[in-house]
Amino acid sequence: MDSNASLKEIGRTLEKASRIIIFPHVNPDGDALGSAAALCFAMRKAGKEAWVLMEEPVPEYLSFMDTEYFTEDLSRARGRYVSVCVDCGEEKRFPKRAESFRRGETTICIDHHSTSGKCGDLYYIDEDEAATAQIIYELLKEMGIPLDRREAEALYVGICTDTGSFKYSNTTARTHRIAAELFERNIDHNSISVALYQSVDEKRLRLRGRILETMELFSEGRGAVACLTDEALKELSASPDDGEGAVEMLRDIKGVELAAFLKEKEEGVRVSMRAKSRGGVSEIASKFGGGGHAKAAGCTLQMHMEEARAVIIKEMEDYLEKSR
Repeated sequence: MDSNASLKEIGRTLEKASRIIIFPHVNPDGDALGSAAALCFAMRKAGKEAWVLMEEPVPEYLSFMDTEYFTEDLSRARGRYVSVCVDCGEEKRFPKRAESFRRGETTICIDHHSTSGKCGDLYYIDEDEAATAQIIYELLKEMGIPLDRREAEALYVGICTDTGSFKYSNTTARTHRIAAELFERNIDHNSISVALYQSVDEKRLRLRGRILETMELFSEGRGAVACLTDEALKELSASPDDGEGAVEMLRDIKGVELAAFLKEKEEGVRVSMRAKSRGGVSEIASKFGGGGHAKAAGCTLQMHMEEARAVIIKEMEDYLEKSR
């Protein structure tokens, strides 16, 4: 754990605040959005004005979530408020909102990534937690705020996605105990699972086929890489979100230990990486200003697709060679 504050101290700071602005990272995943939503709902239930400030729309695959208080309106971050960044520990993970974050009377960071910085006046980073949602769960317990179904479902989305539906090695007995307590709040876990994993539309399925056409195996089949270009998106009338899940598809190939999926974005080439048996992708991502976990990490490369692909393959080859 890397912390300069306890959850009790963070809770006291939030209790004193009348307005709270919550900052998840860019390209938000289920843990970032679930943690932010649960904290926002709980703060509103405690009589505070709270918003989740975004800099892009909620990804299509997470659009089923309750995002009533999510906004891209920077004017919400005016006046006096406390800032809380969740599931990230560096301002570069929310660059367009960094100034708004710093304007908070007190800035707080809650995260579980080993590559996290020490962002905020108060920070609580516990890499032993399977998901930031588990920390938010403990924070709300510390504050004495009882969970209702709304908060519980948001936390469940965070835990479920960051543990790969409880398949990843970060899953612990405590993770299951927390999930059991969320079940006691009458969450609709089947609907969540269907929305997350069993709602692939035809367009996304066809796009996955196109992505697989770009797949390359290397290092004796222990590494896999594939990419998604703007050209393919336009041809299939798809969106970048339709590529969600591609990196896991590559990782799941028998014999593959490291997988990378590259897609063109406005800010550069976004790289998502996954590891299977032994972790190491956060080490690669951090070289390019990214971060994450040992087995799930990402970064953005300011270069053309083919150059980015070659760079990532070389890094993965070097790592696989060293880890023999």
